[in-house]
Amino acid sequence: MNLEEITKEIEDLRQLIGAKKNLYDNQIAQIVEVKTAFSREMERELNAALELQKQLLGDEELVETANFVIRKEHPNLKSRATYKLNLPKTKEEKVRFEHYMKEEHPELIKEEVIVKPIQNDIKQLLVDGVFHLTEEGLLIDDNGMAIPNTTVDVKGIEVKVKVKE
Repeated sequence: MNLEEITKEIEDLRQLIGAKKNLYDNQIAQIVEVKTAFSREMERELNAALELQKQLLGDEELVETANFVIRKEHPNLKSRATYKLNLPKTKEEKVRFEHYMKEEHPELIKEEVIVKPIQNDIKQLLVDGVFHLTEEGLLIDDNGMAIPNTTVDVKGIEVKVKVKE
């Protein structure tokens, strides 16, 4: 096999991979859409049936039928599991909520500080020569200290192909 033939095969494989991925993505999207519609409809039907069941039970606390013993179970208002909080969703609502909670009930707020390295800045320090890379892929700072649990992979040589017209 020569360079022209292998390059043609690589291009054909890339096109096939792209086409198949698009096909599978579309199929997945269709299945998810059908599943979502089914779930929404079944949830609606179930809720309607549950509401009718409550209406038919009326004021009775316990009813026995041929196949079932049906009883009302009142929520335990002393249990946290009884309650579901619906917290603000939009940014404006969240800001007002957080402001209120910080002012009126600071003991109910847990603030977290998230430490997240800025990867592009670390890469730029590598480019600028401030950080260094060992042959084993370890990241070293300018003082010769290895940055703990951090390794770097360097991209390999790529062959770029332009199709002639």
